[in-house]
Amino acid sequence: MAAATTTTTRTRTLGSRRLARVDLSHPLRRIFGQSRGVNWGVLFIVAVVVMMLVRPLVMSGLSWHRTAALQAERRAEVAQLEHRHEQLTAQVKYYGTEQFIAEQARRDGMVEPGEQSYVIREIVHPEDTAAYAIARLRNATVDSAVAIRSTND
Repeated sequence: MAAATTTTTRTRTLGSRRLARVDLSHPLRRIFGQSRGVNWGVLFIVAVVVMMLVRPLVMSGLSWHRTAALQAERRAEVAQLEHRHEQLTAQVKYYGTEQFIAEQARRDGMVEPGEQSYVIREIVHPEDTAAYAIARLRNATVDSAVAIRSTND
């Protein structure tokens, strides 16, 4: 014999009024009873409450993302500044060495004991050849063959 499937139904009563029959086979129907349709007001209030709860979470997530980006920028900037600080510290140490002091003294025209100093009066660059020739002529002595005669004579 095949077992017959039966659904459990019960008639609900509210005082003296009889309500519709309720199919009690589904667990939710046992708890909430027969569906009476969507209550749009309740749905709207639930949606507003959910939005009020979700919005701060979304905004804090966006704020965290922006803060993380700024933090990464600042860390890169700090690393760059630390590297620059190391360079400047090494440069300050070099300025205190004897080698740097000797280089600066030579640049200012000083020589060490036993050395002889030479002064080169004119250094000519290829672009300044005409200016060099005119300067040579002006610096020449009167007895020199390259002297330019004054136009006042």
